[in-house]
Amino acid sequence: MFIPILSVVTAIFATLTILLRRKGKSFEGMLCKFISSFGFMSMAFIGFCYRIEEADKLVHPFYFCLVAFGLLFGLGGDVLLGIKEIAPKYKNKLIALGTLAFLIGHFFYLASFYKAEPTFSIIPYIAAFVITAIIAIVMKAVKMKLDSKMYILCVFYFFVIALCACVSGYMLYLTHSLTFIITTIASVVFVISDSVLAFVYFTPVKRKNPLVTIELATYYTGQILMAATVYLIK
Repeated sequence: MFIPILSVVTAIFATLTILLRRKGKSFEGMLCKFISSFGFMSMAFIGFCYRIEEADKLVHPFYFCLVAFGLLFGLGGDVLLGIKEIAPKYKNKLIALGTLAFLIGHFFYLASFYKAEPTFSIIPYIAAFVITAIIAIVMKAVKMKLDSKMYILCVFYFFVIALCACVSGYMLYLTHSLTFIITTIASVVFVISDSVLAFVYFTPVKRKNPLVTIELATYYTGQILMAATVYLIK
């Protein structure tokens, strides 16, 4: 019962983050975003504790650790991007560091998928490469304001998150399990979230509020779903 309540509380703070950001209250929005990120972590830890008590449903500690580290690096990315809102002088460096933190987090998520289903296939990698190539072309076509280093980092980042979605989707195809239904949805919304975020950060979009709303809503959905897998994994 506690997990659904914590999910609702986390969702409330996530909603507050979106509303405050829309009103231009960067500092208050940043605080709510941090609280939301701690909510994701709490969901994973408490979910793991519940599973320990339910001996017949014990989740492997290694899976929990991988998801928890993914959430932790997501929190780190949130902190860095949150600081950007109140320290615009260091905007470019903080965006790069935040992207790197999220990238590491997604590597942990990818590892958790293989822990849940240790099956390797080249197919998801080929699919992710094709998706990334399309994204890279679009980034050039819309003339995103990126230097060469940031462009390479962003393209590699999109490859990793696309790979997460493709690997999870492939494992869902193999297993038809609830776990991979959840992780596939989470991975897809992460791709949507980060694609929108790229437009917010690197293109001169005049009306950014709707895009920020979409970016945050999809990001929070993904994090809540990933945290929930610790309790729901079969």
